Amino acid sequence: MITIVLAGRNDDYGGNFRERLFRTTLHNSSLLSERGVDYEYLFAEWNPLPDRPLVSEEFVRRIPNSSAIIIPPGMHQSYSLNSNMPFHEMAAKNAALRRAKGERVIVTNADILFSEQLADRIAAANLRTDTLYRAHRIDVAPQLTPDEMRNPANQLASGEGSLAPCYYLGAGGDFCLASKQAWSSLRGFNERVRFSTRAKDWQFFLNAAARGFRTEFIGDCYHLDHKEGFRNTPRHDTSTGSGHFGPAWDIEFGLPFGNPDDWGFGDLATVPVNGNPSLLLLDESNFAIPQARGICDLQLSTMLTRPPSVPDYASARMYHAICAAHRQRRRLVFNIQDARSAVALAGLNAVASLYDVDVLCAWRWPEMEGFHLRPFREPHHLKSSDWLLLEGFEHEAEPAGVAPTRHRILKPEFDPLLVRRLCRACLRMQAGGIRRIALYGAGLHTQKLLNWGIPDSIEVAAIVTTAGPADFQWGLPVVPLADSSGLDIDAILLSSSSFEQDMMHEAQRRGISTVIPLYSDWPQDLWRNGPPNA
Repeated sequence: MITIVLAGRNDDYGGNFRERLFRTTLHNSSLLSERGVDYEYLFAEWNPLPDRPLVSEEFVRRIPNSSAIIIPPGMHQSYSLNSNMPFHEMAAKNAALRRAKGERVIVTNADILFSEQLADRIAAANLRTDTLYRAHRIDVAPQLTPDEMRNPANQLASGEGSLAPCYYLGAGGDFCLASKQAWSSLRGFNERVRFSTRAKDWQFFLNAAARGFRTEFIGDCYHLDHKEGFRNTPRHDTSTGSGHFGPAWDIEFGLPFGNPDDWGFGDLATVPVNGNPSLLLLDESNFAIPQARGICDLQLSTMLTRPPSVPDYASARMYHAICAAHRQRRRLVFNIQDARSAVALAGLNAVASLYDVDVLCAWRWPEMEGFHLRPFREPHHLKSSDWLLLEGFEHEAEPAGVAPTRHRILKPEFDPLLVRRLCRACLRMQAGGIRRIALYGAGLHTQKLLNWGIPDSIEVAAIVTTAGPADFQWGLPVVPLADSSGLDIDAILLSSSSFEQDMMHEAQRRGISTVIPLYSDWPQDLWRNGPPNA
């Protein structure tokens, strides 16, 4: 049997929430029933508003083979560390995951329609226990019929591009199928981060990779576009964290990560609502976050985030120091006093170790249950050639040859995934003798990338695009990809997270020999190789 997990709330999120929920659920149920799939639906309703009817009651009445679990407002008040977030999606899904009866479990969303191809693959049932199965999400206008959704001309230019993204990026939270054994082994989605729900699906797949799980794409699904979704939320609200998603945070910290034994509120009993065995309420009478864990979780909110209005100069200078140390074959010695700087250095140090850059630091991590905290290598014996850097030398004179002078650091926006992948790409180009490049991409991602600066060993000669005129001005020529053969460059660096696979395919189709991605070849074992420089 398959358990299909959904989560929601009776707040009409995105407008017409019930309409989307029942349209997609009835559609998907029909596809699975036609293929003889034995399934149950399990809906988790988080923090329902007391003055409105429960979505759960209608759900178990209308959807065949369904049940629901309600996480009451009192539990939300104890759990949440963000007053702007009335709905903790992944914690709700964990509560359902923990109580799923199926041998296989699909975690999906209330606005996702399965394609026929995807339903066929689900019915095939030949799953590996060490593999997570994803679907490629296609955004569509909600008024379309399923036949109209299949027409590329009717699909929105958003989401994940025409090709599936790399294993962790994109809309992984919209569909993931795995054995119950795999979900239980990974203990669901992160419950220690209680101040944000952003990118917890990305972290889940990175965490799974760090534990040796594979990810495979098995078909398409269609996302019914709606207001208040991430792509339709004003950028100010998504960048400040004032919206209901919460702030951006460092999702790669402490991988592989593990929830406590009681994940999914597994130690709590359920009580039937009005005697209905299909409608269950979590008994909150024994629910409490242990004091020590609560203190630690509050520390996490400071360690893993940065004020969105403050440029992340510390990470930028660490990145450039690592690139300069690689060029000059020096050791780096950091005197870190702040946990936020230590988190940034830990991520960049993992990248530096791939290219034998020796980073030393006396910082010692506090005790943090559930996180794999790799110690820094301590500087016991200093050399005269070592660079001594204080707190990422934000307030100190920078060593000569570290800060870029051609493509300078501007105002880098906090984005730990991007800066680590940019650092890795630059180390790769330095090691390969690549000196002159073009950036492929003329959108917001390229603007963010250039704000981090490019080492002086690498010159950006042009911006290459297939999407027409650029929206931003960088003082660089913008060249159509079709004309890029006339550029005097050694390589093209891809600059997009959503469309990197499409861009890679197009560049290769045009015979461009050296194309460097940021995301798609990110090593799946980077976070489980033990302490860097051990």
